[in-house]
Amino acid sequence: MARLLDNVILLPVTALVIAGAIVGAAPHFGPLFPSSDNASSSNRTPGFVWLELTIVVASLALGVLFLFYDAFCTVRWGRTPGKAVLHIRPLKSDGRRLGWGPALGREALFRLSGVIGIIGLLDPLWCVWDAQRQCLHDKAVSTIVVQD
Repeated sequence: MARLLDNVILLPVTALVIAGAIVGAAPHFGPLFPSSDNASSSNRTPGFVWLELTIVVASLALGVLFLFYDAFCTVRWGRTPGKAVLHIRPLKSDGRRLGWGPALGREALFRLSGVIGIIGLLDPLWCVWDAQRQCLHDKAVSTIVVQD
């Protein structure tokens, strides 16, 4: 739920980055579906390929932005605004605040697990049956999430 709240906070940034990337790259696309009438256009890559590539690159850039947003907020304030609303915060297993390494590692593993299919489903569900209520990305970097 905290990640959903953080994503809502970053929604305007997401929209601006994707729209800006498409508008910035659009003049270079060429026709979406070039006609085969012209011999020179038969060798051109269709514009929709460049459009898809632009969206993929913008999405990867946003993934990196979200990674650093979460890590920065966690290191600077101990939690993201979404976690603050829910009164939770991640800590090291010994109760200390997270530094840059664990904060970046925790978020990177969470983002990466979402791309890997079944692990993306298993990661957030793991805390349901875990004795310490840790998700897999928490276990990997020795962190816990506590009520504030």
